Amino acid sequence: MQARTVTVSDASGGAKYSTWVRFDDFAPSNISIQCNVTGTVNYTVQSSLDDPNDPFSPVASGSMTWVSSSDTNVVGATATKQSNFLFAPRYARIALNSGNGSVTATFLQSSAVPA
Repeated sequence: MQARTVTVSDASGGAKYSTWVRFDDFAPSNISIQCNVTGTVNYTVQSSLDDPNDPFSPVASGSMTWVSSSDTNVVGATATKQSNFLFAPRYARIALNSGNGSVTATFLQSSAVPA
């Protein structure tokens, strides 16, 4: 299993974003997500299929399209939540929409089973 954890905090001055999590293209696509909240926040799990490192069709970092999760429980959320991606995006991040607390998100992608 591959786990990646990111934290974003204090959006009292406006929205902030976590660092990006890049998923393994060759691992099974199911991804578990857990967002742990401290303080008072409003956050959204976002993903993108764009990739600035794509060898054939790179998209500039500033031009990437970020889409809110299809699981509405983690869109505009204010409490600790679990969710998942049925199909792996290229990248994911946490958008801290407002608040003065923090969100720590762990993304867990299964590893390929050895032959």
